[in-house]
Amino acid sequence: MFPRLTIYFALLALLGTGCKAPSTDETQQTQEPFKPSGTLADLVHNPMRADGSIDSSFLPILLWKEPIYDFGTAFEGDIITQEYHFTNIGTAPLLILNASSSCGCTVPEWPQQPVPPDSSASIRVQFNTAGRPGHQSKEVTIFANTLPNQSKITIQGTVNKSN
Repeated sequence: MFPRLTIYFALLALLGTGCKAPSTDETQQTQEPFKPSGTLADLVHNPMRADGSIDSSFLPILLWKEPIYDFGTAFEGDIITQEYHFTNIGTAPLLILNASSSCGCTVPEWPQQPVPPDSSASIRVQFNTAGRPGHQSKEVTIFANTLPNQSKITIQGTVNKSN
């Protein structure tokens, strides 16, 4: 009988404290709009509104100068290096979270610090042609706090066998 009584009181305590009636005080129901403060809040701002629309007034926008680089012809064993320049034309700091290539022969290096609005930066890509004769096209996917959160840059050209 004692265990049943304990369970009964535990359930009664949960029911009594688990719910709270909604407040009728209007000052408690209104919610202030998001106002970013500090760099972390600036980077984490969620542009999605409750109705599903996008608030584009506070977003970084990544604009590539030239997203495709054609190196022409190279010889097997050459290392091709290209700087891809971009500008943040948005209204919030742009943070590149990651950059990944479609092949281990292609290595991207990206800025680790946020790029302020109306500022430019670049991503360096190195392509090692060793063991890769023929036409080559390698993509690097950039993950950033933009919308959409991915963009791609491409390095391409033809690799001739070395003598």
